[in-house]
Amino acid sequence: MTKKYVPLATGIYLNYAIIGMATIIISQYSNSFQQLWNTNLKGISTVISMIGIGRLLTILFAGYVSDRFGRKLTMLVGIATTIIFFLGLVLSRDVVWASIFALFMGATDSFSDASSYPALSDAFTNRAASMNSLVKAAMSLAQFALPFIVAAIPDSKVALIGMTVIMVVDGVIIMRSQFGPQNESKPESKQTSVDKALDNQNVAKAKPSVLIDGTALVVLGFTISFTFYVFTQYVPNFGISVLKVSAATAKGLVSWYAIASLISVFVTSVIVTKVKPMYLVLAYSGISLIFLGWMTMMPSLWLAQVTSIVIGFFAAGGIWQLGLTILSQYFPREKGKVTGYYSFMAALTYFVGPFVSSFVINNTAASVLWVFKLDIAVTLIGVLLIALVMVRNLKYKFI
Repeated sequence: MTKKYVPLATGIYLNYAIIGMATIIISQYSNSFQQLWNTNLKGISTVISMIGIGRLLTILFAGYVSDRFGRKLTMLVGIATTIIFFLGLVLSRDVVWASIFALFMGATDSFSDASSYPALSDAFTNRAASMNSLVKAAMSLAQFALPFIVAAIPDSKVALIGMTVIMVVDGVIIMRSQFGPQNESKPESKQTSVDKALDNQNVAKAKPSVLIDGTALVVLGFTISFTFYVFTQYVPNFGISVLKVSAATAKGLVSWYAIASLISVFVTSVIVTKVKPMYLVLAYSGISLIFLGWMTMMPSLWLAQVTSIVIGFFAAGGIWQLGLTILSQYFPREKGKVTGYYSFMAALTYFVGPFVSSFVINNTAASVLWVFKLDIAVTLIGVLLIALVMVRNLKYKFI
């Protein structure tokens, strides 16, 4: 029965492959856009930060549109905003117009997430988790390929127009695809019964504090996202300004990151069946912190390559989803609400990271190092937050 939804899944994965590239395309074509928009790295950071603003403005509204008007329409809106973003970057001649069009990329993230994940769950009810995990795999694979595409197609306009054509084709695929029934009532599964039983047991236990544990876990959604997002946006600048390597070599660091995150999606999904998510989040965050600090204090190409692999695997390969799992386990009766807060904090990263970085970064090595010191500081906060939750969990013994 699920074979009829294969075109839908194909369209969604193709969409997210392009979204994965779009997320880092400004930093990958940074030199080209600096000339096109008559700006510098500060201007580039400002434009990137507008993606976060666009997502913050639309993330809650997009969910309503998806539930009210359907997954297909919402998905097509996301595709349309991606096309506007690509064409806008081509047509822009200054930072102001580029920033305006960057808002549409933020809308793309919101409308695509609000429609694609539910659509896969609607269509593949028995394999929703695995089908959703492939979204991250599609993005990682595309981000791995992008530096090679940039090397082969140095003209940003040509690359953007090519991606626009792909998105038009993807829109046709989505329009012709069959979607699963939305909001269909399903018989209670064995797992649902177990979840309800656990909920009833948890009522009798001392409950975690929404103010302390809840806030810590929600903010964790920000720190986790900040670690890998800022890294991917500025590691090419690290290579060029700090390591003094060629632009192609510097941009290739993102490929190391992307392939590691792709591998981590599958490896972490196996490990988490044997190790509690809370322990994994602490271990993954701690390892990321160590290598970020090491790379910043002792810059070298080989260490930058190793750190790119480490950040890809331990910071971007599923740890964010693990944090959401912990939050949902802590507050099982408010999953929708806390998921919204958690996603909002992640969306905030896309604005705060580049925006704050724009105040300190320029074309000097020292300024780029300050951006990575900022990344280290936020990652450290994340480690402290999950450690706090773990210590408090010894009292609650909640999960």
